[in-house]
Amino acid sequence: MSHWFRVAALVALSLVLSGSRCGEDEGVTLEVLRQDVAPPFDYSLYSDAQGRLTGKNSDVLLVYRSAHLERVYADAQQGDTRARALFGQLEAQAAASGHVVADQALGLVCTSLPNCTVRWQFLDELIPSREAGGMRLRHVFATSFERKARLKGVENAVITAVLSVLLVGAVVEMAEVRAAGTEARAGAVQGRKLVGSAGLAEGLSLEEAAALEARMAEAEALEVGARLPAQLEVLARHRPSVNQPPRGVAADSVRWVDYVAYWERRYEELAGTRQRPVGAPPAKPPLAWDGYNTFLGRFQRALDFQRDVARALRREAGLAKGERHLLRGLEQPLVAENVGLAHEGHAALTYVDQLVLDEVSLRPGQPPVVHSFSNKQRDFKSLSKKETESQLDADMQEALTKYGSTVEIRRPGHPLFGRKVTVSRVHLVYDEQGIPSTAREALAIRARKSNIELHFHAQE
Repeated sequence: MSHWFRVAALVALSLVLSGSRCGEDEGVTLEVLRQDVAPPFDYSLYSDAQGRLTGKNSDVLLVYRSAHLERVYADAQQGDTRARALFGQLEAQAAASGHVVADQALGLVCTSLPNCTVRWQFLDELIPSREAGGMRLRHVFATSFERKARLKGVENAVITAVLSVLLVGAVVEMAEVRAAGTEARAGAVQGRKLVGSAGLAEGLSLEEAAALEARMAEAEALEVGARLPAQLEVLARHRPSVNQPPRGVAADSVRWVDYVAYWERRYEELAGTRQRPVGAPPAKPPLAWDGYNTFLGRFQRALDFQRDVARALRREAGLAKGERHLLRGLEQPLVAENVGLAHEGHAALTYVDQLVLDEVSLRPGQPPVVHSFSNKQRDFKSLSKKETESQLDADMQEALTKYGSTVEIRRPGHPLFGRKVTVSRVHLVYDEQGIPSTAREALAIRARKSNIELHFHAQE
């Protein structure tokens, strides 16, 4: 049995369930990996010339060293034989490890949420990379785990907890969800539900889950809410405890448990004992609880609005061409959400709210017709005309920079995956609730001058 296989078994055996048979934290630690200092990359650290794994713990170290893992994955994508063989072994081991964890999950005493919380953060640390290679291994692990777990009768709440950590990360909240069949649909996580001020009942594909994690991290980095001190010795005095929530917050509140996990991750990143994703900006100190709670509520509302716009686009796609408004002029629109876009000269992807491809334009020799949509909730009612125009200008510039011009489509399974395309039209969709009706026409005219099509959407 490989060391990676043994680690997965130890991880499964070490899960701590609040309120179940275990009263205190116990189990395997990751201190050895946390203290690892990666040497300069070299394939000989992990494999022989044919790509076969060699050396003690080489597989675990490669997976944990995010920059090295992403280098191997990138080389494999470019067709390098050694890299493909090496990464293929990691995929096989990730799949096998998913089965091991599923076997152990059946024996857990606590099988419902939020009455107890499964500590699956060990899995999150074992595959720290949130880039393409790391997410590929997470997807393989998650699909293998879910298939085996459902066949073994593991409760949906436990399955949801694992998938949320692996594919979403710092989730808004987790709740029990209805069964989604006996086997996971390839490329999708069934039965997940993110809940906050309102529910988001639709399942997320694996790629959408990765995009959600990235967008949540981006939004949190830009959050201007009150943050705790950056000095470690001062920050440590603010360490939260699952068993000591703030006044008015239940000890078994999933959002509070998420906050404690988020705080610990951020503390470790600041202390240098936990790796940041490749290309990520320096870690900021964690938000205070009130700011974190407010941020997640606002983030959930934004997700609800985005999903509502997507539903409207899909409804329009089913109408006759002449009856469409948001999708005006498109023959056969295909709507996708949270599609990753790569920009030349930039390592990080941007994730567009909705990307619409006119499938008729996929004919040979014809440039694809692609529209991008940026969704915003703004309250302009208390702003002056100048302030309103300034905010519109900022939103348009962001939409053009992130979702316009020439981009490479990075969504696996999309008809344009891996292709560089020029975005034909950029749309900006505002929540009409925050826009005075008297200002809408003037804003739309100003947007057209910047080659942006502006819409006002009433959320259902």
